[in-house]
Amino acid sequence: MTPPPQPQPQPSHDSLPALPDDLIVEILLRLPPDEPEYLFRASLVCKLWGNLLSGRAFRRRYREFHQALPVLGFFRNLSGLARFVPTTAFRPPDSGKSFAFDCRHGRVLLSDRSFPDSFTLWDPMTNEKQRVRHPAIRGSCYNAGVFCATPGCDHLDCHGGPFLVAFVGTDADDDGARACLYSSETGVWSSPSYVEFGYELDSYVDSMPPVMVGDALYFTCGTGSLILRYNLGGDRGLSVIDAMDVYEGGDNQDGGGVVIMPVENGGLGLAVLNMFTLYLWVLKTGPGRAARWKKSGVIKLDMLSIGDPRHSLCLLSAFAKGRASDVIFVSTHAGVFMIELKSEQVTKVCEKGLFNVFPYMSFCTPGTILNLTKFYTIELCGHSPANKNKKSLWTFSHNGIYIELSLQFVRFT
Repeated sequence: MTPPPQPQPQPSHDSLPALPDDLIVEILLRLPPDEPEYLFRASLVCKLWGNLLSGRAFRRRYREFHQALPVLGFFRNLSGLARFVPTTAFRPPDSGKSFAFDCRHGRVLLSDRSFPDSFTLWDPMTNEKQRVRHPAIRGSCYNAGVFCATPGCDHLDCHGGPFLVAFVGTDADDDGARACLYSSETGVWSSPSYVEFGYELDSYVDSMPPVMVGDALYFTCGTGSLILRYNLGGDRGLSVIDAMDVYEGGDNQDGGGVVIMPVENGGLGLAVLNMFTLYLWVLKTGPGRAARWKKSGVIKLDMLSIGDPRHSLCLLSAFAKGRASDVIFVSTHAGVFMIELKSEQVTKVCEKGLFNVFPYMSFCTPGTILNLTKFYTIELCGHSPANKNKKSLWTFSHNGIYIELSLQFVRFT
């Protein structure tokens, strides 16, 4: 009688062949930047993975592979205070008793009640802060913007480098505006520029976030009826763009009807709310440098899933993931919604509230965040609300090999 076959011993984990480092990197590069918790889970698998993920070489390849900055959340001003609303697992420390003016190139420009004569420049990823004293030209109303000053920067990893702050102020007693520019490298404000509006207008600059197009920052005045262009290079001149014809067609009660935004080919655009319809406009330059507004699109908001737009409908801001604005924020009684302009896809990002919103976009990797355990909470367990139905599984092909990667939920205590 033939004895039954003996079971073959299972190979131990120690006897399994190790994956080559370059293949591990190709796997980890596929982890999505808008779900940063997976990178942190992966960094805890073993020392090798942790070293790979926190190294400069991987961080550079990760940015180059994905290109577009992920939106980690946004700041909002509510009751005079800036608060962070997450759309991912990233949680920065509290910004304190501060008001947000702008958020761009990895930095947030704040006005801190503890330092009433200064702006505060804050990097939420590293928690570094820097004070910038207000210029001497403050008016009764003012706005400001921040941007990176590193020559040739691709703005995918703006942390710790030089920056510029643009300031625009208006005064009720003066039918014009003044602007100046602060450089972190020199530590001083430039000589002020001045422009007259040229006609009767409520003399104040709006609190809407400024928009950067090319080498200029754009601010709205009079709830969008006029746009100020501040040239950041060359003569640093301040000029006026008339948007009255477009403005008068919008529903501008409470100043919620017009937002400025970049468009393709480096142009300037407007989104104008008229009743329940969103009209998109582009500024065109004709013969003799004459500029006029041309309608480029229409979106019927009452056909989208944003609640009843007849109640408290308001435009909040627009922002660009690439070179043109892809997303616009609107608010209704049902909440704040993010609308993809091309696909008209709608995502609810928070409950109701009328406030300016400032998207925070940055790559969040183990090598970028400093003092993680002290300052930050990355939710290693569970999905963020916007992605709760996604599976932690990625498939791709590398050199003809079909690979599946699954990171299960692991709770660390």
